[in-house]
Amino acid sequence: MPPLASLRAFDAAARHLNFRLAAEELNVTHGAVAQQIRALEASLGARLFEREPRGLALTPTGRAMHPQIRRAFALIAGALASVEPTRERDRRGVTVTVTPSFAARWLIPRLGHFAAIAPDVEVRVLASEAMERLGGHGLPDLAVRLSAPPFERAVEAELLLAGDLFPVCSPSLAGKLSTPADLAGATLLHDAHDAWPLWLELANAPAPPAVGRRFNQTALALGAALDGQGVALAPAALVADDLAQRRLVAPFGGRMRLASGRAFYLITPRLARTRPEVSAFRDWLLAESRAAVSWA
Repeated sequence: MPPLASLRAFDAAARHLNFRLAAEELNVTHGAVAQQIRALEASLGARLFEREPRGLALTPTGRAMHPQIRRAFALIAGALASVEPTRERDRRGVTVTVTPSFAARWLIPRLGHFAAIAPDVEVRVLASEAMERLGGHGLPDLAVRLSAPPFERAVEAELLLAGDLFPVCSPSLAGKLSTPADLAGATLLHDAHDAWPLWLELANAPAPPAVGRRFNQTALALGAALDGQGVALAPAALVADDLAQRRLVAPFGGRMRLASGRAFYLITPRLARTRPEVSAFRDWLLAESRAAVSWA
């Protein structure tokens, strides 16, 4: 592998077709560029430039070689640029990892509120079911998870929103549901938590119908409910806005909620030094959860 300095000299000379201009770009002497080019040609055993009266011209070998060398330097520059700006953004930004349903149904619709009070802080949302390590270099700063105590000693968990479940559906479908027994003729929309059997037992309602629809995300089940395809179970946190806007209806009110052992918790590393922007985002999340519409 030829020395990197020789390849840099070749790239600059090939672009300018002039050793003097290449030297000015590299902040070295004219002679240093010429020496690097001679060393590179000797290493390759091939001439790269023709010395003409009016300047330089690339030989066929030089013309074939230069685009690849240029591309290689562009890749190196891109790799270096991805490090320093990212480190700088990390100092100003906040990365939060949340479940996909919480991201779609609660966090993202409210991010504009945070942008209004902290316009210079970049928020990066990682939607994932997997719980990642927090607080290290390149790792999320904080997380929101539907979980339950106890938690690891390395993290601090604060209750954000309750996770109790109740049925919701579109207004057009709600008119057909007077009592939980009417669900026997409805399409139930199941998510990965599969809580319908427990809710029906709580309501002394018949066993669920054999035919339903199943989704691996609560947000997908709620999307189907909004489309009038059936009845979904959801925590108030994920449907409060839709209930307020009458896009969804709770056909039996909130009196029959399935108490969940899990809730939405804000999780932060206990011992990590918290940057001001992370503290601001954490405080905003807690305040936003308290200000959220509490549907009952």
